[in-house]
Amino acid sequence: MKKYYIPLLIILGLQKAGAQTVTSPYSILGIGDLETKSFSRYFITGNTTTARRDEAAYNPGNPAALTALPFKTMHFDLSLRGRSSVFTMPSTGDRTDISKDFTFKRGTLAFKVNQQTGIAMGIQPYSTANYLYAENASISDGSDAYTKITEGSGGINQFFFSAGRSVGKHVSAGISASWLFGALQRNTTYYSEELSMNIVKEDRDFYTGGQLKGGLQYYTAANTSRKWKHSLGITGTLNTGLKGQLTSTYLENSVALVKDVTDDRQFALPVQATIGYAATYKDKLTLTADAGYAHWKYQALNYKNSYTAPAVRISAGMEYASKIKTMNGLVEKVFVGWGVHAEESYMRVNGQKIRDVSVSFGAGFSPARTLSLYGGVELGKKGETRLGIIKESYTQFIFGITVKDIWIGTKKFGRYY
Repeated sequence: MKKYYIPLLIILGLQKAGAQTVTSPYSILGIGDLETKSFSRYFITGNTTTARRDEAAYNPGNPAALTALPFKTMHFDLSLRGRSSVFTMPSTGDRTDISKDFTFKRGTLAFKVNQQTGIAMGIQPYSTANYLYAENASISDGSDAYTKITEGSGGINQFFFSAGRSVGKHVSAGISASWLFGALQRNTTYYSEELSMNIVKEDRDFYTGGQLKGGLQYYTAANTSRKWKHSLGITGTLNTGLKGQLTSTYLENSVALVKDVTDDRQFALPVQATIGYAATYKDKLTLTADAGYAHWKYQALNYKNSYTAPAVRISAGMEYASKIKTMNGLVEKVFVGWGVHAEESYMRVNGQKIRDVSVSFGAGFSPARTLSLYGGVELGKKGETRLGIIKESYTQFIFGITVKDIWIGTKKFGRYY
Protein backbone atom coordinates (compact mmCIF):
# COMPACT_ATOMS: atom_id res chain seq x y z
CA MET A 1 0.00 0.00 0.00
CA LYS A 2 1.44 3.36 -1.05
CA LYS A 3 0.87 6.48 1.07
CA TYR A 4 1.12 9.98 -0.32
CA TYR A 5 -0.36 13.48 -0.18
CA ILE A 6 -2.58 14.43 -3.10
CA PRO A 7 -2.31 18.13 -4.06
CA LEU A 8 -5.68 18.08 -5.86
CA LEU A 9 -7.45 16.79 -2.76
CA ILE A 10 -5.77 19.47 -0.67
CA ILE A 11 -7.05 22.14 -3.04
CA LEU A 12 -10.54 20.65 -2.99
CA GLY A 13 -10.40 20.66 0.80
CA LEU A 14 -9.57 24.37 0.78
CA GLN A 15 -12.49 25.12 -1.49
CA LYS A 16 -14.82 23.12 0.69
CA ALA A 17 -13.75 24.62 4.01
CA GLY A 18 -13.20 28.21 2.88
CA ALA A 19 -10.23 30.55 2.60
CA GLN A 20 -9.37 30.33 6.28
CA THR A 21 -8.35 26.67 6.07
CA VAL A 22 -4.86 25.36 5.42
CA THR A 23 -3.63 21.79 5.36
CA SER A 24 -0.93 21.11 7.97
CA PRO A 25 0.40 17.57 7.49
CA TYR A 26 1.96 17.24 10.95
CA SER A 27 -1.23 18.23 12.78
CA ILE A 28 -2.67 14.78 11.99
CA LEU A 29 -0.60 13.56 14.96
CA GLY A 30 -1.26 13.95 18.68
CA ILE A 31 -3.26 17.06 19.54
CA GLY A 32 -2.07 18.92 16.45
CA ASP A 33 0.51 21.67 16.05
CA LEU A 34 1.34 23.39 19.33
CA GLU A 35 1.12 27.19 19.27
CA THR A 36 4.49 27.80 20.91
CA LYS A 37 4.97 31.31 19.53
CA SER A 38 3.73 34.57 20.99
CA PHE A 39 1.23 36.43 18.82
CA SER A 40 1.89 39.68 20.70
CA ARG A 41 4.41 42.39 19.76
CA TYR A 42 7.15 39.99 20.92
CA PHE A 43 6.47 37.86 17.85
CA ILE A 44 8.63 40.43 16.04
CA THR A 45 11.71 39.80 18.20
CA GLY A 46 11.79 36.03 17.78
CA ASN A 47 9.15 35.34 20.46
CA THR A 48 11.56 36.25 23.27
CA THR A 49 9.33 37.06 26.25
CA THR A 50 10.71 35.54 29.45
CA ALA A 51 12.73 38.58 30.61
CA ARG A 52 10.92 41.43 28.80
CA ARG A 53 9.41 44.23 30.91
CA ASP A 54 7.58 47.04 29.12
CA GLU A 55 5.25 49.79 30.27
CA ALA A 56 3.84 50.12 26.76
CA ALA A 57 2.75 46.47 26.29
CA TYR A 58 1.50 43.45 28.21
CA ASN A 59 3.90 40.50 28.08
CA PRO A 60 1.96 37.19 28.17
CA GLY A 61 5.13 35.07 28.33
CA ASN A 62 5.93 35.70 32.00
CA PRO A 63 3.25 36.65 34.56
CA ALA A 64 5.91 38.44 36.63
CA ALA A 65 6.11 41.09 33.87
CA LEU A 66 2.64 42.38 34.83
CA THR A 67 4.26 44.61 37.45
CA ALA A 68 5.93 46.67 34.68
CA LEU A 69 2.56 48.06 33.49
CA PRO A 70 1.61 51.60 34.55
CA PHE A 71 -0.77 51.92 37.49
CA LYS A 72 -4.49 51.96 36.56
CA THR A 73 -3.94 51.79 32.80
CA MET A 74 -5.91 48.99 31.14
CA HIS A 75 -4.41 47.19 28.12
CA PHE A 76 -6.87 45.43 25.79
CA ASP A 77 -5.05 43.54 23.05
CA LEU A 78 -6.26 41.65 19.96
CA SER A 79 -4.03 39.90 17.44
CA LEU A 80 -4.66 38.24 14.07
CA ARG A 81 -2.45 35.80 12.20
CA GLY A 82 -2.15 34.89 8.52
CA ARG A 83 -0.02 32.21 6.97
CA SER A 84 1.01 30.85 3.57
CA SER A 85 3.03 27.68 3.07
CA VAL A 86 4.75 25.59 0.43
CA PHE A 87 4.97 21.83 1.16
CA THR A 88 7.67 19.70 -0.46
CA MET A 89 7.09 15.93 -0.49
CA PRO A 90 10.08 13.75 0.51
CA SER A 91 9.73 10.98 -2.07
CA THR A 92 8.76 12.88 -5.23
CA GLY A 93 9.90 16.43 -4.55
CA ASP A 94 6.46 17.70 -5.59
CA ARG A 95 5.54 21.12 -4.22
CA THR A 96 2.10 22.28 -3.15
CA ASP A 97 1.14 25.88 -2.32
CA ILE A 98 -1.41 26.40 0.45
CA SER A 99 -2.51 29.81 1.71
CA LYS A 100 -4.47 31.11 4.66
CA ASP A 101 -6.31 34.32 5.42
CA PHE A 102 -6.18 36.23 8.69
CA THR A 103 -7.64 34.42 11.70
CA PHE A 104 -8.11 35.55 15.29
CA LYS A 105 -5.33 34.18 17.51
CA ARG A 106 -5.40 35.98 20.83
CA GLY A 107 -7.36 38.39 23.03
CA THR A 108 -6.15 39.69 26.41
CA LEU A 109 -7.02 42.26 29.04
CA ALA A 110 -4.33 43.39 31.50
CA PHE A 111 -4.06 46.14 34.10
CA LYS A 112 -2.32 47.02 37.34
CA VAL A 113 -4.69 47.14 40.32
CA ASN A 114 -2.19 48.87 42.63
CA GLN A 115 1.45 49.92 42.65
CA GLN A 116 2.66 46.37 43.36
CA THR A 117 0.13 44.08 41.64
CA GLY A 118 -1.04 43.49 38.10
CA ILE A 119 -3.58 41.03 36.71
CA ALA A 120 -4.52 39.75 33.26
CA MET A 121 -6.89 37.35 31.54
CA GLY A 122 -7.29 36.14 28.00
CA ILE A 123 -7.88 33.36 25.51
CA GLN A 124 -5.55 31.91 22.88
CA PRO A 125 -5.01 28.60 21.06
CA TYR A 126 -2.89 25.91 22.69
CA SER A 127 -2.87 23.64 19.62
CA THR A 128 -4.51 23.51 16.19
CA ALA A 129 -5.27 20.68 13.77
CA ASN A 130 -6.08 21.12 10.10
CA TYR A 131 -5.08 18.54 7.51
CA LEU A 132 -6.23 16.49 4.56
CA TYR A 133 -4.54 13.17 3.85
CA ALA A 134 -5.28 10.53 1.21
CA GLU A 135 -4.01 7.07 0.37
CA ASN A 136 -4.95 4.34 -2.11
CA ALA A 137 -5.50 0.81 -0.84
CA SER A 138 -6.52 -2.54 -2.30
CA ILE A 139 -9.01 -5.03 -0.91
CA SER A 140 -7.67 -8.40 0.24
CA ASP A 141 -7.84 -10.18 -3.15
CA GLY A 142 -6.19 -7.23 -4.92
CA SER A 143 -8.83 -7.04 -7.65
CA ASP A 144 -10.31 -3.70 -6.61
CA ALA A 145 -9.05 -0.56 -4.89
CA TYR A 146 -10.54 2.23 -2.84
CA THR A 147 -9.46 5.67 -1.66
CA LYS A 148 -9.13 6.54 2.01
CA ILE A 149 -9.39 10.28 2.75
CA THR A 150 -8.71 11.59 6.25
CA GLU A 151 -9.66 15.19 7.05
CA GLY A 152 -9.16 16.83 10.44
CA SER A 153 -9.80 20.14 12.16
CA GLY A 154 -10.18 21.73 15.59
CA GLY A 155 -7.72 22.14 18.42
CA ILE A 156 -7.22 22.89 22.10
CA ASN A 157 -7.99 26.38 23.46
CA GLN A 158 -6.44 28.05 26.48
CA PHE A 159 -8.26 30.46 28.79
CA PHE A 160 -5.96 31.94 31.42
CA PHE A 161 -5.90 34.26 34.42
CA SER A 162 -2.59 35.74 35.57
CA ALA A 163 -1.36 37.80 38.52
CA GLY A 164 2.03 39.36 39.22
CA ARG A 165 3.38 41.19 42.25
CA SER A 166 6.53 43.16 43.03
CA VAL A 167 8.68 41.72 45.80
CA GLY A 168 10.98 44.68 46.48
CA LYS A 169 12.64 47.06 44.00
CA HIS A 170 14.32 44.40 41.87
CA VAL A 171 12.15 41.26 41.94
CA SER A 172 8.69 40.37 40.69
CA ALA A 173 6.83 37.07 40.90
CA GLY A 174 3.77 35.90 39.05
CA ILE A 175 1.47 32.96 38.44
CA SER A 176 -0.87 32.04 35.60
CA ALA A 177 -3.67 29.46 35.83
CA SER A 178 -5.11 28.08 32.57
CA TRP A 179 -8.11 26.00 31.59
CA LEU A 180 -7.49 23.91 28.48
CA PHE A 181 -10.47 22.74 26.46
CA GLY A 182 -11.39 21.84 22.91
CA ALA A 183 -12.18 19.14 20.39
CA LEU A 184 -10.29 17.41 17.61
CA GLN A 185 -12.50 16.35 14.71
CA ARG A 186 -11.38 13.62 12.29
CA ASN A 187 -13.48 12.39 9.36
CA THR A 188 -12.26 9.32 7.47
CA THR A 189 -13.94 8.53 4.15
CA TYR A 190 -13.64 5.14 2.40
CA TYR A 191 -14.69 5.70 -1.20
CA SER A 192 -14.87 3.58 -4.35
CA GLU A 193 -17.15 4.23 -7.29
CA GLU A 194 -16.55 0.71 -8.66
CA LEU A 195 -17.55 -0.90 -5.35
CA SER A 196 -20.37 1.61 -4.69
CA MET A 197 -18.69 2.31 -1.36
CA ASN A 198 -19.05 5.58 0.52
CA ILE A 199 -18.48 5.02 4.23
CA VAL A 200 -17.53 7.81 6.63
CA LYS A 201 -16.14 7.44 10.13
CA GLU A 202 -16.52 10.59 12.25
CA ASP A 203 -14.27 10.80 15.32
CA ARG A 204 -14.56 13.63 17.84
CA ASP A 205 -12.05 13.83 20.69
CA PHE A 206 -13.11 16.32 23.38
CA TYR A 207 -10.41 17.20 25.93
CA THR A 208 -10.13 19.31 29.07
CA GLY A 209 -7.25 19.97 31.44
CA GLY A 210 -5.49 22.47 33.66
CA GLN A 211 -2.14 24.21 33.60
CA LEU A 212 -0.20 26.29 36.13
CA LYS A 213 2.69 28.56 35.17
CA GLY A 214 4.93 30.44 37.58
CA GLY A 215 7.42 33.15 36.77
CA LEU A 216 10.14 35.32 38.32
CA GLN A 217 12.00 38.38 37.09
CA TYR A 218 15.06 40.10 38.55
CA TYR A 219 15.72 43.54 37.07
CA THR A 220 17.40 46.90 37.36
CA ALA A 221 15.19 49.41 39.16
CA ALA A 222 13.11 51.51 36.74
CA ASN A 223 14.03 54.86 38.31
CA THR A 224 17.79 54.38 38.01
CA SER A 225 19.92 56.70 35.85
CA ARG A 226 22.05 53.85 34.46
CA LYS A 227 22.45 53.70 30.71
CA TRP A 228 22.10 49.91 30.66
CA LYS A 229 19.21 48.17 32.42
CA HIS A 230 19.12 44.40 32.77
CA SER A 231 16.42 41.82 33.39
CA LEU A 232 16.62 38.08 34.02
CA GLY A 233 13.50 35.93 33.88
CA ILE A 234 12.53 32.31 34.48
CA THR A 235 9.25 30.39 34.15
CA GLY A 236 8.10 26.89 34.99
CA THR A 237 4.91 25.09 33.90
CA LEU A 238 3.04 22.11 35.38
CA ASN A 239 -0.24 20.60 34.17
CA THR A 240 -2.83 17.91 34.73
CA GLY A 241 -2.58 16.55 31.21
CA LEU A 242 -5.63 16.30 28.98
CA LYS A 243 -8.56 14.01 29.73
CA GLY A 244 -11.62 13.49 27.64
CA GLN A 245 -14.00 11.40 25.61
CA LEU A 246 -13.93 9.99 22.07
CA THR A 247 -17.16 9.68 20.10
CA SER A 248 -17.01 7.64 16.88
CA THR A 249 -19.88 7.48 14.41
CA TYR A 250 -20.01 5.34 11.26
CA LEU A 251 -22.17 6.56 8.38
CA GLU A 252 -23.03 5.06 5.01
CA ASN A 253 -24.45 7.44 2.43
CA SER A 254 -25.03 9.96 5.27
CA VAL A 255 -27.04 7.46 7.35
CA ALA A 256 -25.67 6.74 10.84
CA LEU A 257 -24.99 3.03 11.39
CA VAL A 258 -22.99 2.72 14.62
CA LYS A 259 -22.04 5.15 17.39
CA ASP A 260 -19.33 4.30 19.92
CA VAL A 261 -18.27 6.32 22.99
CA THR A 262 -14.89 5.80 24.63
CA ASP A 263 -14.32 7.42 28.02
CA ASP A 264 -11.07 8.02 29.92
CA ARG A 265 -9.15 9.36 26.93
CA GLN A 266 -5.83 10.83 28.06
CA PHE A 267 -2.98 12.79 26.49
CA ALA A 268 0.05 13.67 28.61
CA LEU A 269 1.40 17.24 28.47
CA PRO A 270 4.96 18.31 29.33
CA VAL A 271 6.68 19.91 32.29
CA GLN A 272 8.32 23.06 30.91
CA ALA A 273 10.97 25.59 31.93
CA THR A 274 12.34 28.72 30.25
CA ILE A 275 15.07 31.21 31.06
CA GLY A 276 15.58 34.60 29.43
CA TYR A 277 17.75 37.70 29.52
CA ALA A 278 17.12 41.26 28.33
CA ALA A 279 19.35 44.33 28.28
CA THR A 280 18.09 47.85 27.44
CA TYR A 281 20.30 50.80 26.53
CA LYS A 282 19.00 54.30 27.37
CA ASP A 283 15.41 52.97 27.44
CA LYS A 284 15.51 52.60 23.64
CA LEU A 285 17.60 49.67 22.35
CA THR A 286 16.70 46.25 23.79
CA LEU A 287 18.56 42.97 23.26
CA THR A 288 16.83 39.74 24.30
CA ALA A 289 17.43 35.98 24.37
CA ASP A 290 15.39 32.96 25.53
CA ALA A 291 15.95 29.23 25.97
CA GLY A 292 13.28 26.69 26.82
CA TYR A 293 12.88 22.97 27.48
CA ALA A 294 9.71 20.85 27.45
CA HIS A 295 9.91 17.38 28.95
CA TRP A 296 7.42 15.24 27.02
CA LYS A 297 7.05 11.66 28.19
CA TYR A 298 7.01 8.96 25.53
CA GLN A 299 3.56 8.22 24.14
CA ALA A 300 2.84 6.57 20.82
CA LEU A 301 1.05 8.65 18.17
CA ASN A 302 -1.35 7.51 15.45
CA TYR A 303 1.29 6.92 12.75
CA LYS A 304 3.98 4.28 12.31
CA ASN A 305 7.14 4.98 14.35
CA SER A 306 5.79 8.33 15.60
CA TYR A 307 5.79 9.38 19.25
CA THR A 308 6.23 12.32 21.64
CA ALA A 309 9.69 13.26 22.92
CA PRO A 310 11.44 16.14 24.77
CA ALA A 311 11.63 19.43 22.86
CA VAL A 312 13.88 22.49 23.11
CA ARG A 313 13.73 26.01 21.70
CA ILE A 314 16.03 29.05 21.57
CA SER A 315 15.39 32.58 20.34
CA ALA A 316 16.98 36.01 20.27
CA GLY A 317 15.92 39.47 19.17
CA MET A 318 16.63 43.18 19.03
CA GLU A 319 14.22 46.11 19.30
CA TYR A 320 14.62 49.86 19.00
CA ALA A 321 11.89 52.13 20.40
CA SER A 322 11.55 55.86 19.85
CA LYS A 323 10.19 57.50 22.97
CA ILE A 324 9.31 61.08 23.85
CA LYS A 325 9.26 62.78 27.22
CA THR A 326 5.92 64.06 28.49
CA MET A 327 4.60 65.22 31.83
CA ASN A 328 3.67 61.56 32.44
CA GLY A 329 7.17 60.27 31.68
CA LEU A 330 8.51 58.45 28.61
CA VAL A 331 5.89 57.52 26.00
CA GLU A 332 6.65 55.03 23.22
CA LYS A 333 5.77 56.35 19.76
CA VAL A 334 7.42 53.93 17.31
CA PHE A 335 9.36 50.68 17.58
CA VAL A 336 11.07 48.34 15.11
CA GLY A 337 12.59 44.93 15.75
CA TRP A 338 13.79 41.62 14.38
CA GLY A 339 14.57 38.17 15.78
CA VAL A 340 15.46 34.54 15.15
CA HIS A 341 13.75 31.43 16.52
CA ALA A 342 14.60 27.71 16.44
CA GLU A 343 12.74 24.82 18.04
CA GLU A 344 12.09 21.09 17.91
CA SER A 345 8.55 19.79 17.72
CA TYR A 346 7.20 17.52 20.45
CA MET A 347 6.61 14.93 17.72
CA ARG A 348 8.98 12.43 16.18
CA VAL A 349 7.94 11.19 12.73
CA ASN A 350 9.62 8.03 11.43
CA GLY A 351 11.92 8.47 14.40
CA GLN A 352 13.10 11.86 13.05
CA LYS A 353 13.08 15.22 14.83
CA ILE A 354 10.96 17.96 13.22
CA ARG A 355 12.94 21.21 13.44
CA ASP A 356 11.43 24.66 12.91
CA VAL A 357 13.79 27.57 12.15
CA SER A 358 12.63 31.12 11.36
CA VAL A 359 13.55 34.80 11.19
CA SER A 360 11.07 37.59 11.96
CA PHE A 361 10.86 41.37 11.72
CA GLY A 362 8.27 44.10 12.14
CA ALA A 363 7.31 47.41 13.68
CA GLY A 364 4.63 49.25 15.62
CA PHE A 365 3.49 52.77 16.39
CA SER A 366 0.99 54.75 18.47
CA PRO A 367 -1.26 56.99 16.34
CA ALA A 368 -3.02 58.17 19.51
CA ARG A 369 -2.26 58.08 23.21
CA THR A 370 -4.88 55.35 23.73
CA LEU A 371 -4.04 53.22 20.70
CA SER A 372 -1.06 51.15 19.51
CA LEU A 373 -0.75 49.12 16.32
CA TYR A 374 1.89 46.55 15.42
CA GLY A 375 2.64 44.06 12.65
CA GLY A 376 5.29 41.50 11.86
CA VAL A 377 6.41 38.91 9.32
CA GLU A 378 8.10 35.57 9.96
CA LEU A 379 9.88 33.47 7.32
CA GLY A 380 10.58 29.89 8.33
CA LYS A 381 11.20 26.27 7.43
CA LYS A 382 9.85 23.19 9.19
CA GLY A 383 10.96 19.61 8.48
CA GLU A 384 13.51 18.23 6.01
CA THR A 385 12.90 16.07 2.93
CA ARG A 386 16.37 14.51 3.28
CA LEU A 387 15.12 12.95 6.53
CA GLY A 388 12.17 11.40 4.73
CA ILE A 389 9.60 13.87 6.11
CA ILE A 390 7.64 16.71 4.54
CA LYS A 391 9.30 20.14 4.42
CA GLU A 392 7.15 23.19 4.98
CA SER A 393 8.44 26.61 3.89
CA TYR A 394 6.14 29.22 5.39
CA THR A 395 5.49 32.92 5.62
CA GLN A 396 3.57 33.97 8.71
CA PHE A 397 2.38 37.47 9.48
CA ILE A 398 0.51 39.09 12.36
CA PHE A 399 -1.39 42.27 12.99
CA GLY A 400 -2.23 43.49 16.48
CA ILE A 401 -4.08 46.35 18.09
CA THR A 402 -3.76 47.52 21.69
CA VAL A 403 -6.27 49.89 23.28
CA LYS A 404 -5.18 51.61 26.49
CA ASP A 405 -7.26 53.71 28.82
CA ILE A 406 -7.42 54.75 32.45
CA TRP A 407 -9.99 53.19 34.73
CA ILE A 408 -13.29 55.06 34.69
CA GLY A 409 -13.43 57.59 37.53
CA THR A 410 -9.65 57.67 38.08
CA LYS A 411 -8.35 59.47 34.99
CA LYS A 412 -7.04 62.48 36.89
CA PHE A 413 -4.67 60.10 38.73
CA GLY A 414 -3.63 57.99 35.77
CA ARG A 415 -1.00 57.88 33.07
CA TYR A 416 -1.25 57.01 29.39
CA TYR A 417 1.31 54.93 27.52
